[in-house]
Amino acid sequence: MFCEMTPPIGKSVRRPTQDCWILGSSKVCERITTPIPSTAIISWENGDGTFYLRERVEEDLLLREDGSETGLVHEGGTTAAVWSIGVNAFCKVKAWREGMELESKTIEFVKEKVPEVPVPEVIYAWIDRLWNRTFLILRRVKGQTLDEEWSRLTPDQRMEIAHKVVTYCSKLALMSAPRVETATGQAIAEPFFNSIADASHPSWLPRLMGPFSSESLASHLSTIAPGSRLEVGDHFYFYHADLGPTNIMVLDSAVTGIIDWESAAYYPKFWIATKPRLSAGFYLQKDKTDHKAWSKMLGDALEAGGFLQNIEGYDNWNRERKCYK
Repeated sequence: MFCEMTPPIGKSVRRPTQDCWILGSSKVCERITTPIPSTAIISWENGDGTFYLRERVEEDLLLREDGSETGLVHEGGTTAAVWSIGVNAFCKVKAWREGMELESKTIEFVKEKVPEVPVPEVIYAWIDRLWNRTFLILRRVKGQTLDEEWSRLTPDQRMEIAHKVVTYCSKLALMSAPRVETATGQAIAEPFFNSIADASHPSWLPRLMGPFSSESLASHLSTIAPGSRLEVGDHFYFYHADLGPTNIMVLDSAVTGIIDWESAAYYPKFWIATKPRLSAGFYLQKDKTDHKAWSKMLGDALEAGGFLQNIEGYDNWNRERKCYK
């Protein structure tokens, strides 16, 4: 059921003046030229000034808006939005419910365990429980998205990027777990393995599943699609799970960062090479001549790198899932 959050996700950030951003119900970010005040939670240099974060106070409600653009750069349906904060930082807002993993924790986990994988720098993150959403302030990653750069890259450069991403997947998959879960043992948000949402379920409210052992995952999948069995294995492997062309940053044909880690978790191994061939999130958005080019290239490269796909098995299970909706 289409249902906006209260307030809508696109209203999570308000910018009353050129140098002030009101972030949700509890925080304010300001750009200053004076010394950092004692009320600062955190401060950072951003290329166009000094910024700091503080708790929101009652007087902030009286600030008059001067017509400044809010800096909204992306809005994903009813659940996600991103704003620029100055020239070198972003504020990412996501719908939240109890039991969800924080993307900031996943980024820090990867940074610690697999430092070879380039991740964004986290400035600050928090949960706005009153508004049921998370806020994540990140430094800008150098370069442009692969989606934006695709048409300017040669076939060899594209293939080199695919092989680099496979290298990152291989390093991440060296981390395994006996359960389907996030980096810190929380439930995962992967609609491809969940039941189809009931028509009455609010579109903004995340749907979680797990954590699951091998046996409990098999039971979960067979309950959703009783007529089909999907083999999932005994161990699960860490995977970004959303390596589409808008989540890979490149500069001069080199990968500079992997962004959007909210789906990362321990998954069945077959999912690593299977999902790129099934999810529209892996399709190119700007290049309409062959929008599946990255999806196929990455899928092929993952298989060549030793990750076996199971498209047929998943498709059979998915058909049954739709029948038992």
